[in-house]
Amino acid sequence: MTQKILRIYIDDSGEKEYGPKTSRFFVYAGVIVDRANEQAISAEIDQLKKTAFGTTNVEIKSNWLRMPYERRRRYVEPFGISEDRLTQFVAEVGQLMTSDRVTYLAAAIDKPAMLERYPDGQAWYASATAYQFLLQRYERHCADAGAIGQITIDNMDGSSAKNNQWRDLLRLHHNRLKKDGCNITKMKFPSMPAAPLFATSKSLNLLQLADLVAYNVYRQFRDHGDAWEKGGARLPVYPPLAPLLKRFRLSPTGVIEAWGIMKWPHARKSKWAVKP
Repeated sequence: MTQKILRIYIDDSGEKEYGPKTSRFFVYAGVIVDRANEQAISAEIDQLKKTAFGTTNVEIKSNWLRMPYERRRRYVEPFGISEDRLTQFVAEVGQLMTSDRVTYLAAAIDKPAMLERYPDGQAWYASATAYQFLLQRYERHCADAGAIGQITIDNMDGSSAKNNQWRDLLRLHHNRLKKDGCNITKMKFPSMPAAPLFATSKSLNLLQLADLVAYNVYRQFRDHGDAWEKGGARLPVYPPLAPLLKRFRLSPTGVIEAWGIMKWPHARKSKWAVKP
């Protein structure tokens, strides 16, 4: 019997660097699909693109879809469509993203809180921390499904303050986790591949969906990050994220916190759940 294969497509949102002029939060988010469903889901996205734009050669990016200037420059003017048709396309993609064929994971790092909790240069890179939390949850998800995992990450440019390329640092971090496990939790990663793949999102529809998920989670914490810690009867939610929450990895009782979305550092005063 052929073993089930799951693939996660990962993208980021926010800035990896620490510093007062950078974003407070950094997010990695992933879209998990059964490899048997990849082509069908991608074909459905292509069909939505072709119907709206007359071609499949269109890249979906959260920044381009949000900013009026970019909307006009990237979509409305090149393809001769109206703002209303573009809005309709976004809604159609959003509906597809609620499909039960996809599962989402995300990890959000509060960078000022990291520096406060781990002073004197002890704080890990935000990207390495987020990736480790994401990989832990992906390993558990694959193990629960009796599957092996594959990883595709949106290709990234830039380097750290020490002039190490972010892509190289992430690849090295993955290799260490695969070889030695997590040195904090002692968790091992038998379901994970030897190395992640890197690809450009322009050519992969599912990486484009990962970009949308990453930005929505980023906005959740940018807009409501402190509410995550305070607890209460109800968590305020960034509206475009709300319909996707049921597709995140959840506990058997519907808890999303630390199952599908991990925030770190975290005081753990609450256990947010997704209600049916």
